[in-house]
Amino acid sequence: MTTPTSKRQFFEEHMRYVAAQDIDTMVNQTYTDDAILYHNFPYFDGPPPYIHQGKEAIIKAQRTIFDPRNHGAIEAGAPFNFIEGDDFIFFQIPIKTPDRGNWVNTDFWAIRDNKLAYQFVFGYPVSSPSI
Repeated sequence: MTTPTSKRQFFEEHMRYVAAQDIDTMVNQTYTDDAILYHNFPYFDGPPPYIHQGKEAIIKAQRTIFDPRNHGAIEAGAPFNFIEGDDFIFFQIPIKTPDRGNWVNTDFWAIRDNKLAYQFVFGYPVSSPSI
């Protein structure tokens, strides 16, 4: 068994907070103070991309994005196309929700000082919920 890289360990830490729905700790532990989140999740006014800067704004946005009232309970699959470098992580991840069906999220994380400085995450539906 190989030892995970520091970037993979960072990813796993971030995802543990997501799984626990511990949004405040996730942002406070894994984002820089001036981080910027770009995304296309349709829970905000106006056309995407939606942009949130700073921990307080990102916490508020992530609470909305992960709110089960918007899509039901999220089931995340295993990440694929995982690529990492000295200052970035890129991956795609399948997402299943009871209300919005199956999606694939594509994420690019720019890392500075071992924290997320820029996060680009765009979700696209791959099927509709069954009726």
